[in-house]
Amino acid sequence: MSRFATLAICLCSFRALAWGPHAEITQAALDALGTNDLLVRHLGAQAQRLTNYAWMGDYRRLPFEEPGELFYADDYLLFPEVTTHLDHICPEVKKTYRPYFRRALQALRTETPRNAARWIGSLLHFVEDTGSPPHAAEIRGPVHTKMETWVNAKLIHIPGYRPQLLGTNDDHALEGFLKRMDGIIEFSKERARKVRLNVEIGHRKAVEPIVLESALETSRVTADLLHTLGLIGLKPTSGILRGTVQSRQPIGLERFAAKLILEGTSFSTLADLAGRFEFRNLPPGNYEIAALRSGNGIARKELEIRAGTNICNLVLAGSNLLRNPEFALRWKQSDAPDCWDFWQGAWNGEIIPLKFGQKYRLTANFKPSADGEVSLRWTRYLPHAVPRTATVPMFQSKKLTPKENTHEFTASENFGLLQLSLKCSGKRPQEVWENLELVAVQPD
Repeated sequence: MSRFATLAICLCSFRALAWGPHAEITQAALDALGTNDLLVRHLGAQAQRLTNYAWMGDYRRLPFEEPGELFYADDYLLFPEVTTHLDHICPEVKKTYRPYFRRALQALRTETPRNAARWIGSLLHFVEDTGSPPHAAEIRGPVHTKMETWVNAKLIHIPGYRPQLLGTNDDHALEGFLKRMDGIIEFSKERARKVRLNVEIGHRKAVEPIVLESALETSRVTADLLHTLGLIGLKPTSGILRGTVQSRQPIGLERFAAKLILEGTSFSTLADLAGRFEFRNLPPGNYEIAALRSGNGIARKELEIRAGTNICNLVLAGSNLLRNPEFALRWKQSDAPDCWDFWQGAWNGEIIPLKFGQKYRLTANFKPSADGEVSLRWTRYLPHAVPRTATVPMFQSKKLTPKENTHEFTASENFGLLQLSLKCSGKRPQEVWENLELVAVQPD
């Protein structure tokens, strides 16, 4: 468990009901595909990263760690077709299948293999969670946790399984996928009924073989899905948009890359850490592209996409460590700002890792006569390897109001991860604040 997964429990009051063997289920599916499968060949080294990306769905508002890079999981979880986080348990998890299936296909056709693999990872999380017996049977609480984690992950292998094609075009494949998901729900629901009493009395040895059956069937479903995505998702390349984003290196957030979106569409992607980005197979036409990165402002540019290769370079300026601090970018939802999530009566920002020993200043610039409250919530900066018995101290907080709208602080062991929470009495943040500004203060 990373420090960010642990922080989700503390800052977001979010108790992850996690199907333990995501990595093993995904690996079993990849083994069934083999190295010559079209998807595996297209993704290259990123195919193996699916075992990590399959956890993406549990990282709402959180940074997700990859070697040498950090990115916000929400950049691969929220988009115009899915504007809020959905439950991973039946029946609500069923709402994820259609939009994430289509978004994974879109990513395969329009984005780099690295970005496509991450979108596929988001889809895998919901698919694999569905195969968990308590998720399928709509069981919550202590029984849920035991039921889905009492499985020997080392036994999750499906040798000899030949992945099935779920359809030969987008619509047929989607319908085949939905039917396959109905099947795994019934399969795992039946196993939940079988083991529930033994879970309640603590008879783990009787539970493990039956939960393993669900894990194996989930691996087969995952293999079918990946095989199908590879066969129908790859098309000849045309309509390329390629370019770079020049930006300043934000103190402590250097490993976060820029995000690119085409406004008024569902197209988005992340640049690499050198600022390079690429879209493929874009329909010809006029677009407005927007780029944002932590530690910088937002840049917009109008462009025309024609057949062949189109070049677009953008320059970001500014020093604000918050993304979308003026609430002006509203790509995924026209009346709600990107990078801010409404939850439990407040607009909650992304969780920001701070640099140890660095001094920061937060300023909340209220609109005239506007009333609201900005809470700074923080907890300690945890190490990468957190023992399962470790506890996280409850977050501390500081409030900013129109009368006291600035706060300076220095990051420390106990003040290493920060989240802003906005309360504005039923209004949208853009109606109350001109902007929020979090900057690293340079020494005198």
